[in-house]
Amino acid sequence: MSQRTEQTALPPGLRRLIATATALALPIVAWAAVRTGLDPPGAGEAFAVTVFLGLALLAEFRPVALDEDGRGSVSRGSVSLAFVFILAGLILFGWEVAVGIATISSLVAQLVDRKPLVRTTYNSSVYALSAFAAGFPLLVLNVDSVRDPIFITAVAIWSGAAFVVVNVLLVSLVISLHERVPFGSLLREEFRLAGPAFVIQAFLAALAAALWVTDPVLLVLMAGPLFTVTLYQRTSLASRIARRDAHTDSLTRLGNTRAYELGLASAVEEAAGSGAALSLCLADIDDFKQINDMYGHQAGDAALEEVARLLMTIAEGTSAYRLGGDEFALLIPADRDDTCRYLEGFYRGVPDGHFPHGAPVSVSVGVATFPDQATSAEQLEHMADGALYWAKHNGKNQWCAYGPEVVRLYSSDELDRRAEHQARLRAAENLVRVVDAKDEYTGAHSERVALLVGAIARRLGVDEKLVAELTLAGRLHDVGKIAISDQVLQKPSALNPDEQRQILAHPELGASLLDGMEIRPVDAWIRHHHEHWDGSGYPHGLRGEEIPFGSRVILVADAYDALTTDRSYRSAVTPLEALEELNRMAGVQFDPAVVTVLEAHLKEIGLIALRVSERTESRGEMVA
Repeated sequence: MSQRTEQTALPPGLRRLIATATALALPIVAWAAVRTGLDPPGAGEAFAVTVFLGLALLAEFRPVALDEDGRGSVSRGSVSLAFVFILAGLILFGWEVAVGIATISSLVAQLVDRKPLVRTTYNSSVYALSAFAAGFPLLVLNVDSVRDPIFITAVAIWSGAAFVVVNVLLVSLVISLHERVPFGSLLREEFRLAGPAFVIQAFLAALAAALWVTDPVLLVLMAGPLFTVTLYQRTSLASRIARRDAHTDSLTRLGNTRAYELGLASAVEEAAGSGAALSLCLADIDDFKQINDMYGHQAGDAALEEVARLLMTIAEGTSAYRLGGDEFALLIPADRDDTCRYLEGFYRGVPDGHFPHGAPVSVSVGVATFPDQATSAEQLEHMADGALYWAKHNGKNQWCAYGPEVVRLYSSDELDRRAEHQARLRAAENLVRVVDAKDEYTGAHSERVALLVGAIARRLGVDEKLVAELTLAGRLHDVGKIAISDQVLQKPSALNPDEQRQILAHPELGASLLDGMEIRPVDAWIRHHHEHWDGSGYPHGLRGEEIPFGSRVILVADAYDALTTDRSYRSAVTPLEALEELNRMAGVQFDPAVVTVLEAHLKEIGLIALRVSERTESRGEMVA
């Protein structure tokens, strides 16, 4: 029978269930033992009972797997052929013998396997209660045994169904309480997996009883059918595993792209036939590349697994898929309003998710609903993608339900231009990786500056398109250092005049490297990101409002990160000390408004707790 309890700390509800099952089973087992003692079987019948008990024990030691667990181990569920001999014993010798065979076979097998005592007690109690449920009709009818072949078959089906229902109900209930999964869905899955096997075994039990009634020696003929059932179950499991693996993402265990394509087409067809609503959610982890680049691919994989887990808990009946990279899809059998309510719960849960790299993770989601907003799978997907695009480019970390008032569907020409623009951006970012290879500090510094630039820009209230462009500029601001030698970049002492000229040339060089990529105004921001508010900067000596807005933001973020990071020629200062320096140079080197916004951001994220004066004594020179 199915045995899937685990040994962990038991919640109160689970302890009560185990205690109740044990309390119900003990008097039943005692009653069966007393009745057997008062009317002991003869030698021939005792031998027969011993044979069936021995066969049940052998079957308990070799259960047949029904499914594999979440990571590929074939131990998630199993079915024992002991059911055949318990049911045959019931038919031939009465309910008392069935309870005895069930209890003893389960108890001995688990004690030999050294299963936890609580698990052994519960599973043995479940066997005893299931066997009693199977024999209850015979007890009511006061029938001790069955000999007529037709009656044998009827009792096998009738009693076998009672045994299976009680067993699966009790096992599903204990798993639901232990693993905190919905009881209804678990029960359906148990019946789906175990049902066919039990139907076959019920007929085999009838066959075993009929053979024994005809001639006990004929019982050896059961070897063939039992072997066939075992082979069928193992082959069926292997087939299910192969079929599932072909449609499953190996990391998250969600459906893969192929499964999504089939699932979407099938779900839309079913919804069209029934008139029910179906919502498609396309989800994307925000700035996932930065997680991989800053914390490593192991952290990125962990983030994908946790987001997948959270997505699967959105609503009962949801089908979840990983489409590749950081992209996911959900098919939810619900209308727009219900789906949005489910998503609100999802967003409340994301901050509590377990992300080992320690940094927050956010997700953007686009939603479209059939048939309200689409009449085909292709149209539904197109509209959900448009909603996702809006969510990504209007603040991220949010969901957007499709509507013409917020989502614009792009023409094929516009989509081509967008794709070309994204390709240019990727090419520009590839230049940064070349700099990373030359100087590890520069690469990590650029990522930190990009994040800080984005945070400052959002606080300044600019639109999300501008935030994205500023973030890109922050990532690319030092790309001109690609032409500076490693010795200069990593030199621990003061630079000579020629080396200083190389450093001063990197903004112009960076902008020139981006010529032809059509990513304006990013190139202009990079060219002027070392211009100073008082006109003392380079390369063109711009001052005040003459300096492009993006350049002013980058300069403040760049300086703050440089001050708070160890360099080859000096140690890092604290965030408060860095902010004091920035405030001292506000109106000289830095745009005072940007410094004020940076201070507010640092307070919000808890890096500083005190307000600093706008002018303090400096511990060093202006940041170059």
